[in-house]
Amino acid sequence: MNGILKKRKLRKQLKEYLHAARHARHMREDIADPKDLEILAKAEAVVLEIRRTGEGDVEKAVTALEVAANKIYPSHNTSGLRENIEVIIVALGAAMAIRAFFFQPFKIPTGSMQPTLNGITVEAQAEPGFFDNPVTKFPKWLLTGTSYKEIRAEASGQVSQSARFDRDMLIIDIGGVPHKIPSYMRDTLALKQFYNEGDIIASGRVIAGDHILVNKMKYNFMLPERGDISVFDTKNIAHPHVRKDTFYIKRMVGLSGEKMQIQNGRIVADGKIISDPPMFETIATDPAYNGGHGNDGELYDAEQFLQLGEDEYMMCGDNTAPGMSLDGRFFGGVPRNDYQGPAIFVYWPFRDHWGIVR
Repeated sequence: MNGILKKRKLRKQLKEYLHAARHARHMREDIADPKDLEILAKAEAVVLEIRRTGEGDVEKAVTALEVAANKIYPSHNTSGLRENIEVIIVALGAAMAIRAFFFQPFKIPTGSMQPTLNGITVEAQAEPGFFDNPVTKFPKWLLTGTSYKEIRAEASGQVSQSARFDRDMLIIDIGGVPHKIPSYMRDTLALKQFYNEGDIIASGRVIAGDHILVNKMKYNFMLPERGDISVFDTKNIAHPHVRKDTFYIKRMVGLSGEKMQIQNGRIVADGKIISDPPMFETIATDPAYNGGHGNDGELYDAEQFLQLGEDEYMMCGDNTAPGMSLDGRFFGGVPRNDYQGPAIFVYWPFRDHWGIVR
């Protein structure tokens, strides 16, 4: 019995040495000296024979195998640390390749696509709730995408009469100290004339915007389609209120070469009202999309139009209520080369929009 167990242990050990040797060969066989590779192959053959028969000078064979493997790939290859690091590097490389060429995640920061897709929203909440403690707040946020946020005064003093915007922040001065308020929390502000240090300036229950996956392959093989909810780069958009270092997500309403108008809240392309896909009728008539205003944000009347150029597309937000979507009505067409691709899946948070984007 002891002899059988000893042979099994020996075979297992030799298997590990052979694995390390093969790993060394696979990592460097394209650049290693052919003579060194031949020596390694012979050493592997000796160890394989000992493993098969259980006979031979094990110590000598293993030493020769280690020397040959280290000549090609200098390291202590029986250690799993290097291999684990290499696996991680390969996995990261694969993830980056997928992100660059296949699917890329984006998040929705604003409400221009509501209620189809949600941007960051805030609900009134004056103080932390039961689950807003150091132990449970992260699991709560991970599952629901919600978290309690409050901004307190960092100094005592009067509130300056002037406020300014810096990218996505509203900046107010209290006692001469600037305080940055995220733009999505502006509606929770109820500014007083004077604050003591530590007073709450704004607070609320912040709900994360939808996080989506974008299909970066589709537009390499197919033309964009009307109705696609697509992500595009803003680098070529000439508008004073559009940053050139970001991405927008809107719905594609106008195709290359079309003459676009908006009449009575309806999208009109080359003189024809667009009703396919049916979402266009919903956007035009449902108060959830236009706040009961029809399309007060329209730019083009019966005499005005946008002529799209070759490989240009018109993008509009689903939320047409006034002030909700800075889109193609105001900045015109977007070149095809600036598109990342259509949104296909909401992967987080696990709320009402989780799943396939429609």
